[in-house]
Amino acid sequence: MNVEKYEQRLRQRVGEAEYGRHKELVRLLARNLALEDLLWSEILICVRDVNARTKLLQQRNQIVRDIHTEFRALNIEVPTIGEKSTEMFESFLEDLTDDEGREAPKGPFNR
Repeated sequence: MNVEKYEQRLRQRVGEAEYGRHKELVRLLARNLALEDLLWSEILICVRDVNARTKLLQQRNQIVRDIHTEFRALNIEVPTIGEKSTEMFESFLEDLTDDEGREAPKGPFNR
């Protein structure tokens, strides 16, 4: 995702009033999120080069720390891996029910 798309999503998430007050911080956060995406793609390319991968991972870790700081400064809750997994699982469960409203077959995990 590019910087502009991240900025749009963040602008919606914080609201226009907060965006107006913290425009530069939102832009910095959007830039760092896009940079993290770029670093991940570079890390995947350099998987076999241990030195390059290590350096890229160190850079990514610093960016992630900056991102978390910026999220906190904007009073935005950082989604955790557990929350993302829960959302994906809920989406999966919703996909199990069809459009007619019938539920998925009863089993040990969905009673």
